[in-house]
Amino acid sequence: MNKSLFDQIKAEKQDIPKMDKAIKEVRERKFNFYQKVAIITMLGCFIVGIILGNLFPSCVSGGLYSATCTNTEFNVSLTLLFWFITFLMCMMIYAVGHIISLLEKIVSKLK
Repeated sequence: MNKSLFDQIKAEKQDIPKMDKAIKEVRERKFNFYQKVAIITMLGCFIVGIILGNLFPSCVSGGLYSATCTNTEFNVSLTLLFWFITFLMCMMIYAVGHIISLLEKIVSKLK
């Protein structure tokens, strides 16, 4: 009647899917134009974020009597900010594509 917590966990436990099964499911999925644009944009902007981090380095230490920077390093904050903004933008584009695919499925079922 009154099962223990461990028995409930064993009854409801599911195996974690294997990597090859997940890759197979992604390959079978058909992406529309907006979803492809979002994926390509995300990959391209990932590389651009690394380039921006190198082009605009952050100043680690400045001169004692001057306003010049004596030591610079990779600008991690700029790169992460660019990646985050790109991620949000690409997710919105991907969502539009997903909505369009859902509407296409509804139309096909109505016919």
